[in-house]
Amino acid sequence: MVKIAFYLIFLFSSLTYSQKNFQRLTLNKVNGEKTDLNQLSNDQILLISFWATWCEPCLDELSVFTALEETLKTTYNTKYIAISLDDSRSYSRVIPMINSKNWKFDIYMDKNQKSKYLFNILVIPHTMIVYKNQIIYEHSGFVKGDEKEIIYKLKELNFL
Repeated sequence: MVKIAFYLIFLFSSLTYSQKNFQRLTLNKVNGEKTDLNQLSNDQILLISFWATWCEPCLDELSVFTALEETLKTTYNTKYIAISLDDSRSYSRVIPMINSKNWKFDIYMDKNQKSKYLFNILVIPHTMIVYKNQIIYEHSGFVKGDEKEIIYKLKELNFL
């Protein structure tokens, strides 16, 4: 019985800390420019927020990371980007929201929600840290203070 318990603990702990491949993903920025996100993750650490206009916690997360964007770039060599999962019903709200919030970071459109299925995203906001096409960290949902855990993960990654 003890051996089985030890095996299960080992199995689940290794699954928790294992990295997953960041599947091939090419999306258009809101300006229409096509971008291979895998290529971006080869050059630097990516912090990716998957969001939608109708999701209040998503908007809270985007606001927090907007304020931290310069620190992310200079201190942690991290590029912050967001991927809109708004579908055909809410897609038309994305650009007006970007303009009203004055967001300067790169925002990609995924109205067919390919990334949602590719990465098995069940809850938004969903945040990923990706480096060299490896998903280093994932977090679903957002309440103020969650950014501290994400920053801590970026600090760890910068020491590797």
